[in-house]
Amino acid sequence: MEQQKALIIGAGIGGLLSAAKLAQRKNMEVEVLERMSFAGGRFTQHEHDGYQIPTGAVHMIPHGRKGPFANLILGKKNRGGLELGNQGVELLPTNHFACQIKNGEFRSAKSKFGILPWFSKKDSINLIHVLSKRANEPWINEKEDGRTWLKRYLSEEFIDFLESFSNFAISLKFDQMPASTVVKILQNSFWSDRPSIPKGGCKGIIDGLRKDLRENGAKVKLSQEITDILPGSSEEETKHNRFCVGVRRRGREEKTWIGTDSIIHNGGHQNLLKVLSNDFEISTNIKNQIRNTQAVGGIGFCFALDEKIPVRSSGVTMLPDLERVGGYVIPTFTEPSLAPEGKHLMITHQFVPDASIKSEINKGRDELYEAIPWLSDYGKEICVHSYHRNWPCNRAPQGAELPMDVGIEGIRLVGDGVKGHGWMMVEGIASNIPSVVNQIR
Repeated sequence: MEQQKALIIGAGIGGLLSAAKLAQRKNMEVEVLERMSFAGGRFTQHEHDGYQIPTGAVHMIPHGRKGPFANLILGKKNRGGLELGNQGVELLPTNHFACQIKNGEFRSAKSKFGILPWFSKKDSINLIHVLSKRANEPWINEKEDGRTWLKRYLSEEFIDFLESFSNFAISLKFDQMPASTVVKILQNSFWSDRPSIPKGGCKGIIDGLRKDLRENGAKVKLSQEITDILPGSSEEETKHNRFCVGVRRRGREEKTWIGTDSIIHNGGHQNLLKVLSNDFEISTNIKNQIRNTQAVGGIGFCFALDEKIPVRSSGVTMLPDLERVGGYVIPTFTEPSLAPEGKHLMITHQFVPDASIKSEINKGRDELYEAIPWLSDYGKEICVHSYHRNWPCNRAPQGAELPMDVGIEGIRLVGDGVKGHGWMMVEGIASNIPSVVNQIR
């Protein structure tokens, strides 16, 4: 019997994780096609004068060794993990659970409970109610946004602190998300481990995944664009497969046809709709949901820092006093290889309330220099990157995730647009991978 074929479209972290899960089972021929000239998507890095500049992520695994991402990449195979520790993948804990700069004063906490003295006793007591509220699934009657709901239990000062992390991590404030999503995000964050930095940065994990894929016979091909997804019977050479996929090398006109029996799409719902043949039926409700979902925007600065900076923490430092910037992280206090010897790398993040990106970049820069008293003396801006509208393509706002199953047998979607309820960043991407792979298998 001929081996079944699985095609992974998109070599972002969701696509590579899915491919690795399938390839380790040895019962499928697995191939990954990526439109860009590099693998990893927004979860990798490029070197700039010795600084490892991330393509979108911030070298941060938010829930450390206890979140779904760590369980997937480091877990034992007999428990659904990939055991990428065998490929040199390692997660290094930050030296603080969380920090903040409030009214110019820097505070740090070694544990989740270490932040409680910063706020009132009433906040500490009421936090127990928030953390024990049932929110594993979206609430049926979501009459309130997250901030309105939290104001019934927590002070504005505590909410501002928590919201600055939401801004840093997912480019959203609490009043932009359903209440159950906000509550579940907080529960996942408080009951998790200290955040971690991957050894070698984001690319350390991507390199480990690619090595694992090679060892298990899977192929990763770059600069490959998908032009069509048709029924397998559309071409003679694919008639024994469920799908016929048109592929061309990026920048070229001619295309070839390849057959596959399953597709895991990591390139975003809208891009899937563009290439799907009319032979496949998707309900009007799902089409409208996809077309009406607009990703939020974000802006990140990267700064080179001198060794003598007065603050020495790799934990996320929240900036609750600011309107735009949520916070920053200096991952080199945990993983020095991300910057030249004797230097440090600082990465900030802010949400985008206005469509004028250049104006928002300038306003964010002004906020940073005003809020961080030592930045002008010890820091130098390396670069700034931004994303807005629906680029990168595979994104959806937290709490407005799209379905991984659009109603076509043999096709499933993964990535930021398909995050699990209340799981953010790479934790959200990883939370759905096992289910998708099991359905494909």
